[in-house]
This record gives sequence, C-alpha cells and structure tokens, in this order.
Amino acid sequence: MRKEAFSLATLESASDECVNPVDTIETTASLETIASRMRTLHTTQVALVTISLNFASDSTTGNNCFQSATRSAIYYLEHLRSLVRRTDSVFLHDHTCYFILSGADRQGGEIVQERLWDALLWHINNTSEASYLHPSRMTTGHSACFTPFIDAYQCINAACEVVRSFDLRPEKPTRRTNGMKEVELPELARELGVPYVSCIPHKLPARLQRLVTPRLAQELRCFPIGRDRDILTVAMSNPRDHRVLDRLRKETGLTIFPVLVHPSELQTVLEQFS
Repeated sequence: MRKEAFSLATLESASDECVNPVDTIETTASLETIASRMRTLHTTQVALVTISLNFASDSTTGNNCFQSATRSAIYYLEHLRSLVRRTDSVFLHDHTCYFILSGADRQGGEIVQERLWDALLWHINNTSEASYLHPSRMTTGHSACFTPFIDAYQCINAACEVVRSFDLRPEKPTRRTNGMKEVELPELARELGVPYVSCIPHKLPARLQRLVTPRLAQELRCFPIGRDRDILTVAMSNPRDHRVLDRLRKETGLTIFPVLVHPSELQTVLEQFS
C-alpha cells in the first residue's frame, strides 16, 4: 500500500464501506491487543485516534455503575463506528475508544479525530438522559507511526495525550427567573426541550469558524460547538430565540440544533472568540 494520507474524499466515502458496528467492536480489548493489531497490519503506516469518556459513575463503587458506564460507552462508540472505514479497527478499553486507521498518517488521524469529535459532541447533546449516561468529561488525541510498528506503545501513549477536551460536569446550581418561578438551568432546559451544557469548548476549529464568524457570533450571542453532517450545534443563553435561529439557518445553510448554556459561560467564550 502506498504511503498516502487520508483525503477528505476518502472520509466522505467511509460510510459506504462501513459494516454493522456491533460486529467490529471489541469491548474486551486490552492495550496488548491493540498494540498487536497495529504490528500485524499489512501496511506501511497507521494512525491512531483515541476518545476517552469519563462518567460520574466511574468513581462510584459497585459493579452495576461500572456496567452502566460501559454500556453507555459502547452506545456512543457504535454511533461513531459508521464514520470510519470497514478496514479500520475499533476497540474499547477502560471507557477509552481506540480507532486504528490502516494506511493513514498523522494528518489523516487528525482529520478523522475532528470528524469523530464533532459527531460525538452532537450525539451526546442529543441523547436522552434517561437512555444512557452522559460522560462528565471527554478527551481526544491522535498519533501515527510507520512499519514495523515496534513503537506501538509509544504511538498509543502519544494518541492518549489530550488534544481537545470537553468538561460536562455541572457547576454549582445556578438559578434564573422563569416567570415568577426560579428553576435550575438543567430543569429549564428540560422545560424548553433542549440539552443543557455547563461548559463549552473555548477553542473553535477553523471549519466551524468559517460557518459562524466571530462577528456573527457576537452579533447573535451564540457559539457553534459541533457539526454532524448538515446539523450545526450552537450554544445559546436563549435557545428559543427564533430570530437568531432563522438567521443562523440562512447564514450557514444548515439545520440548527440549539443547546442551553449559562450567559456567563457564553460571554467568556465570546470574549475569547476572535
């Protein structure tokens, strides 16, 4: 196989090559299994992407809590499996998802990482709390190495270095006025029928900034946090502001998925957005 990086065209065709994700996930994998798979690939180079999910129940004793966290991690991983190729290997180890990308270099790994990250962020925000656990924090990283992959563990360690992170742990209960009644923001979000996020990424990928410029974000008081195909997830302090939603749809040509964020958190990221 030639040493060529993933291209955007390769990624766009990945969905045509995907198979049933349940058949390709190896939930009992270990780091030894992952390293062994990397060494035995019939290719000259390989990239590795990791996504770690930390659940609130991870620190709670009890087998049921751990099983619930594992079940939730598998659920999110199955959603992501369709976004990589059939020839790519996918593993879950200690609530960390490993994506072994055969024939990809570091640039290809970065492209896939960003694609998976955006899709995961949107999927978590769109998942009912009653169905699966929401991670309290998640991180991602990527790396690459070349044949004969004698440095597989070094590659794994490099991919585990945090490139992007997202903290979903709730802050101290915050209350705002809703008519004559004070409610916590998560409760307000449920009343509005939208997800609530307590913390949003402060660093915006260039491709999202091209969709929503700093000037437009400041004007509309909103902040894009992810994109999955034709759906753009946007953090707002008023997710029912139809004027803003209509303007965003017109400017981006995408379907807008709003999430609720505290006004002070939104103000902080907007001040840094330039």
